[in-house]
Formats: sequence, C-alpha cells, structure tokens
Amino acid sequence: MSGPELTAADEAALQRAKGFGIHCIPVPTPFAVGRVNCYLLEGDPLTLVDAGPRSGRSLEVLDAGIREAGYEPEDLELIAVTHQHIDHIGQIAAVADRAGAEVAALDLVVDRLAAFAVGSEEEDRMAVELMIRHGVPAEIAEALKEVTESYRDWGAPVRVTRPLPADGRVTMGSREYEVLHRPGHSPSDTLFWDPERGLALAGDHLLSHISSNPLLSKPLDGSPGRTRALIDYEASLRRTREMPIELMLSGHGAPITNHAELIEKRLASQERRTAKILGLLGEGGRSAHSVAESIWGNIALTQAYLTLSEVIGHLDILIERGQVREADRDGRTYFEVVA
Repeated sequence: MSGPELTAADEAALQRAKGFGIHCIPVPTPFAVGRVNCYLLEGDPLTLVDAGPRSGRSLEVLDAGIREAGYEPEDLELIAVTHQHIDHIGQIAAVADRAGAEVAALDLVVDRLAAFAVGSEEEDRMAVELMIRHGVPAEIAEALKEVTESYRDWGAPVRVTRPLPADGRVTMGSREYEVLHRPGHSPSDTLFWDPERGLALAGDHLLSHISSNPLLSKPLDGSPGRTRALIDYEASLRRTREMPIELMLSGHGAPITNHAELIEKRLASQERRTAKILGLLGEGGRSAHSVAESIWGNIALTQAYLTLSEVIGHLDILIERGQVREADRDGRTYFEVVA
C-alpha cells in the first residue's frame, strides 16, 4: 500500500473489503506517487480493477497477490479500467491476453486506450505548446517532454471489449456496479459504485493522503484545445460528496471511510489556493508559469506541467467567476485581474 503507514482503522477497512471478497494488491510503479492499488473481486466474473504499469516486477507482484487470494492469474475473466493513466493501464493488455479476459472501460475512453502511443504523443505535443505559451522556457518544455517519453514503455495499448456507458452498469465479482463518470484528475475518471454495500472503487478520483492533481489533458471527444480540469474536478467532487459512501477503495494509499469530510477539506484547500493566485496576479498581469514560480520556486521548473496544470486550473475558475481575463501578447498568454 502506497502512502503513509496504515492505521488500525485502515486495516479494519481493508478487512471489511476482504469480507466482501475484494482483495487489495499494491503494485510497484516507477512514479513518485508510489504503489498503485489493484483490486481483485471474487465471484463471477473474477475481476481485476486496474493492473499497474507494464513491467516484469509489477507483474510478479500482481501475480503473487492474485495467488495469495487463492486464484491463478489465468483465472481472470474481466479487467476493469478506472482511468487512462499509465500507472493503472500499462499492464492490462498483457494480463488480459494471458487470461483471455475481457476488458471493460468507460466508452468515452475506448479510442484513447486503443491508440495509446498516438494519444500519448498528442498529449506531449499539447503539453509543450501549453508550457511555452504560458511562460515555461522552451528548452525546459522540450526536456520535460523527453522525460515523459522515457516513461512510455511502461504503457501499452488496451483493447476494450466491453465499453461502458456513463450511468450504466457492469457486473464484477458477482455484484452489479453502477458506472459513474467523474472527470477531473483525468478526463476518464470512473467510479464503480455498489449502492447496496455503500462501496465505491474510485481509482484516483479521491486519495486519502494527497490531493489528486487535475492534469490538463486533451478532451476525449477529439475536440481541439484542453480540458478545464479543475472546474471539472470540483464539480465531480461535489457530486461524489452527496453519495452515501461507506467505504471507498482508491488507486493509491489507504481506504477512505470519511469521503464527505475529506472532500470538504479538498474543496476548502482549493478555494484558498484560488484566492492566493488571485492575489499573486497583482497589477499588469502575469503568466501562469510566473505565478507557479511564486508558489513553488524551482519545482515550477522541474515539474512544470504539473504546477502549470494546477495554476491554470485555478485561473480557469477565476475567469469563470469574472475576476480574471486572459490577454495574449506576442504569442504568450497572460492573466489580468478584472477591475
């Protein structure tokens, strides 16, 4: 399990999940977020939710977890996808092919998963264009693109055999789950919701120990431009807050048993950040990268796209509220306070 050490309450929550026939298998990743939680759901069909990144070590750990639960990896009948990020989907093709398992995912992301390499290249190009437009030096943007490309071998195309419409249903582990689209952290974030048990399999929609970063992405429908990730994410969080969830199993870290309280904290923190960014704009306007540097210093260079996604997300909110406007100068975008 990634994140802080598990508390007694966390262990009790995982035991409760086991009582439902759900086994958490934390799989190693090469990323700063640490291990990704994959979930084996006993029953018909025997289901795996997410599969980790594509690597020999990750596969060994995943297989060991499946065997510890009393099954063989070849017994898998269905693999369900929570969202499009590489640490969750990289190993799905290999695991599904070996077992002859079906793959279920939100219908909106089917084409993106199938065209993994092309989609990744398009995302990288968009990221470089956005970084340069918003003030990141071009040489830094290109260097970060090379870093991102170096991770691409941890992923692979995924052929979805069972597209899932939002607000539809899917049977996993002898239980019927509602399929809920909750975009924000990624455009394809999906919750699998069992209302009878008050149980949600949530991917990275909400994490116990860190705030899920709403990353700017290409829209799944192929339309030009980028997502308004933070606006989407806050709307998704508010929808999830109203659900009677008793146990949320997330993609990283400990299980969540206080989702409404945690969402309130996340929303309050985001509102404070929005106010701070408004205050940092000052007179005459600033680029989003300049604002990021004021908040994070050198991290705004080493993790330029992450911090830029954060700042632009808050600026999107301020623009929507009529407090800030965009101004283009010589091919660069600046943000100004509306008097």
